[in-house]
Amino acid sequence: MSTGVVIGAGDRGYDAYTTHLLDHPDDGRVVAVAEPDPTRRHRFAERYSLGTSACYETWEDLLAGPRLADWALVATGDRHHVEPTLAALAAGYHVLLEKPIALDEADCVRLADAADEAGRVLAICHVYRYSHLFSKLHDEIEAGALGDVVAIAQSENVSFWHYAHSYARGLTRRSDVPWLLQKSCHDLDLIAWMAGAEPTRVSSFVRPTELTDANAPEGAPEHCIEGCAHAPTCPYDAVALYRDLKPLLGELAMASSVPVSLAGRAARRARPLAAHIDLGPVRRAAEWWRWPVSAVTDDHTPEGLDHALRTTRWGRCAYRVGDNDQPSAQAVSIEFANGVVASFLLHSVSHRAVRHVRVDGTKGSAVGVLNALDGELRIHDHVSGRTRKVAIPGAYDGHGGGERPLFLDFLEAVRTGREPRCSIRRSLASHRIAFAALRAAEEGVVVELPLPA
Repeated sequence: MSTGVVIGAGDRGYDAYTTHLLDHPDDGRVVAVAEPDPTRRHRFAERYSLGTSACYETWEDLLAGPRLADWALVATGDRHHVEPTLAALAAGYHVLLEKPIALDEADCVRLADAADEAGRVLAICHVYRYSHLFSKLHDEIEAGALGDVVAIAQSENVSFWHYAHSYARGLTRRSDVPWLLQKSCHDLDLIAWMAGAEPTRVSSFVRPTELTDANAPEGAPEHCIEGCAHAPTCPYDAVALYRDLKPLLGELAMASSVPVSLAGRAARRARPLAAHIDLGPVRRAAEWWRWPVSAVTDDHTPEGLDHALRTTRWGRCAYRVGDNDQPSAQAVSIEFANGVVASFLLHSVSHRAVRHVRVDGTKGSAVGVLNALDGELRIHDHVSGRTRKVAIPGAYDGHGGGERPLFLDFLEAVRTGREPRCSIRRSLASHRIAFAALRAAEEGVVVELPLPA
């Protein structure tokens, strides 16, 4: 049975990957955590039955002593991946690292080299390689169903409310952690995986954000909860998002799974009424305290949420956050060494969170759609003219069913020493494309990428 430590107990460290071990303790256990926030540290310790001596305020404290486990999950903030990963590798841990790997190419390569030198597994959390839809699509490509791949077109259609939450109000509202890298290294990784070759040329174009003070509705207050006359017509109203859960329930109502869709529609109708009724413990038990609400406050009471909406940036008018500069859209074109050409579009104004992918080859075409909870994949054969539907199971982890398979692949790599599907070497192409696209958009050039040595 393997053992692990978790460095960073925020949303990903607390609520993804290692939760598998709570249901399957024979696969391993978490023996320690490092988290500077005392509330999150205590919450994590309770979930994983950790004593006080197994809880550390900093990753430096955790890694300073003898090695405590076989592996470490590094789920710190996007700006703080490099140093704890280097230290964990040097201390003898195998590492599962949240994406993005790092914020510049030199640090990405430094981590890959450090893993090689330490002889340790370093896997990246590119969960969509393991999602039901994309793993099946890759299987179809590998089996030759499409012939030789010629062109790939993919889009990540970020919902309007997710963009406002994460990239206007949220921790990633500043472009020093580029949106394309932070959000869509997943997609760039999938494109490179499906292309089956290294990228050689990249171009890109960017549209700036509309969420600026210059575009704020006239008379809008600093915080939505103060009473905004535009709330009924504003898609970014913080009260509707975090307290009424209107967009989240809307996502459920649009699910193709009939039970999920019906449940979403029923909740969407019932929740505004329930907000005005004192249901006591029953209503409190039904409150949603996972993402995105969990990012707003750790005080899991209606009063705590209201206080956060009145006093923090999470409750601010999305047009008046003031220091946000992430773009609202970016288009990327890529050429690969084997002649495959690809396009990728990231934008911020979709009616729902959805990824579209189309792969065209010499013998067939594949068209896929991945929503938050479900998806579909169709394979069209050029010769027979027939279309085949590939079954895609529903998934409730927010990543198309990819979280647990990724974690199990990592554990198997730790146990056997084989390379995981998302090893850092296999993941570098996605980041090289992202860095090249950022440069291409800024300088108005086509960036040439040398092949790795």
